[in-house]
Amino acid sequence: MHKSILKLEASGSASTFRTTIKTRHGRVLFLSLEINDSICTIRDCFYIDRNQGREGEARYKAKPKKLRTLQFPVEDLLAVIEAELDKKFYGVEFVETGQTPLSLDEYLNFKTSKSNRKYRFLIMVGDGDSYNGLPMNLRTRLKTKLHRSVYVELAYYRDGKGVVQQCYYYDREYRRQGIKITPPMLISCFFPYTKQGILNLLNHEICCDFTHMLVTEGLDLDSNTVPLCGAI
Repeated sequence: MHKSILKLEASGSASTFRTTIKTRHGRVLFLSLEINDSICTIRDCFYIDRNQGREGEARYKAKPKKLRTLQFPVEDLLAVIEAELDKKFYGVEFVETGQTPLSLDEYLNFKTSKSNRKYRFLIMVGDGDSYNGLPMNLRTRLKTKLHRSVYVELAYYRDGKGVVQQCYYYDREYRRQGIKITPPMLISCFFPYTKQGILNLLNHEICCDFTHMLVTEGLDLDSNTVPLCGAI
């Protein structure tokens, strides 16, 4: 069994460090620490698999709700991360990059680009006339990075925009009870009706990590509810 080591990268001074963490449930966190003598202080912590298309403060707002302990003895660092950030590490390694520290946006972009080297395909079932090379009606069943099963139905609206017709969980008790609950992170109704616009919508607002989009036809999404794509 591979035992994870927490790698803390120097971020501009002798006492500040930062890293990214993939939790046991597949979420990705940014963590910034300051260590002075025997005291460790968490300066910042937020999910980087949300709000990726945004800039500045809006990008850093998705804070872990379970994180309560912000200052503690340095020897408790791994215990705090395990209890409140959903990741178990077996040791700590301090890393010197030997380069001028990147800005926060540059650092996040670099980390995100590294994690996106694999192909992860969003598969949509299309029908109807086409706009901009895409069928004007698109549907899929997928699994998010949180391993939630979601039904998505999109359509072309007008002026280059698409509209979310339906988006709801269909796993757990929702499917048995026939209740349609929209993922709470989904706040956009309209979006650019392009492959990239659709990828941005699903990746940023319902916690997916697709890199490319494929369109097919003829699949029956109603009688077979197995997700076409998403988390494994």
